[in-house]
Amino acid sequence: MRVLLCHQPTDGGVARHVCDLIDGLDGKGHEVVLCSPAIPDGARRSVFHVRVDLERAVAPRADIVACGRFARIVRSLHPDVVHAHSSKAGAIARLAKLISPRVPVLYTPHGYAFAGYFSRSPERLAYLAVERALAPIASRVVCVCEAEARLARSIGPPSRVRVNHNGIAPAGAGAVDPLIGELSRQGPVIGALTLLRPGKGLETLIAAVPHVVARHPRAQVAIVGEGPDLADLQAQARTLGVARAVCFIGARADPLSALRGMGLFVHPSWAEAFPYVVLEAMSLSLPIVASDVGGIGEAITDGESGVLIPPRDERALARALIDLLDNSNKATRLGDIALRRVRRDFTREKMIDRLSELYEECAARSSPPPGAPPPRGRFGTLADGY
Repeated sequence: MRVLLCHQPTDGGVARHVCDLIDGLDGKGHEVVLCSPAIPDGARRSVFHVRVDLERAVAPRADIVACGRFARIVRSLHPDVVHAHSSKAGAIARLAKLISPRVPVLYTPHGYAFAGYFSRSPERLAYLAVERALAPIASRVVCVCEAEARLARSIGPPSRVRVNHNGIAPAGAGAVDPLIGELSRQGPVIGALTLLRPGKGLETLIAAVPHVVARHPRAQVAIVGEGPDLADLQAQARTLGVARAVCFIGARADPLSALRGMGLFVHPSWAEAFPYVVLEAMSLSLPIVASDVGGIGEAITDGESGVLIPPRDERALARALIDLLDNSNKATRLGDIALRRVRRDFTREKMIDRLSELYEECAARSSPPPGAPPPRGRFGTLADGY
């Protein structure tokens, strides 16, 4: 089966998900074509890639051009299914389906934009209106968690919604990032690994640090990642007098090596779908404190496999971190249960198997129209002008 994966953005959890699909689907014998602004970091460079420029923000003129180009790509490559990831790629792929209605289009939101973090309600309303209008076009909406699926059912045909939780490969043993390792020799490391951008809740984490270090003066907070909010977050740490306790590590080529050096993992996001990084922390037996948003509560059972707190509540976050620093036996127990849970319920193999079933389900309902040209060779000869 030929699968055309379309995505934007090319970083973060969406890119990670696409990389896993490339490898997993190839292992199942599918032909994978990637269609995006760029090959995401971590993807094997041999993947067949067709560039299509997708602006992350709403850009009507550029979006019209991208939609036309994508429709030509679909007509040229004759995929059995199209699977679009994130709101912009999902909008382009669904609109293009109006031109090539035979090809099934699956859409994975990875967190609906209208349910995410925005400073202005008009943005949320605009994204909601777009999703309502496009929802009937998708052959299937494949949600990464039940929380996302509930939103999908509220705006489109419920019968087309399916849930396929993110899954990961076993983490295994490995190296510890040297900078994180050095911090751990100074005191317990509370770590976060995320993009430094609005909605990730790092402001809440930094606001909790004064309370934590008042109880545990040697505690270190390591923030791993990069993004546009770096300067503002550094300024917040200086203003609160905790700049020495908050270390901005930057991005890491091997995120697992950074996680391995942490004593506690914290994910204070204000809005999420089903973040990979929480599963990765679980796979390393880390005790976890996370905001109870999106599908995080489907991975973590509060008080059993981690601690859930309300978003934007720095005092609740501080109390949870202090409690785990005070109670090492409790922290170890939470980490052990989290490891068993991720191994049982959230494996990459399960995720790929379920997705392959959905592709077969959609492709079986679609048949070529009379007189349609046969698909080309492995990937055809797609001209750069498409």
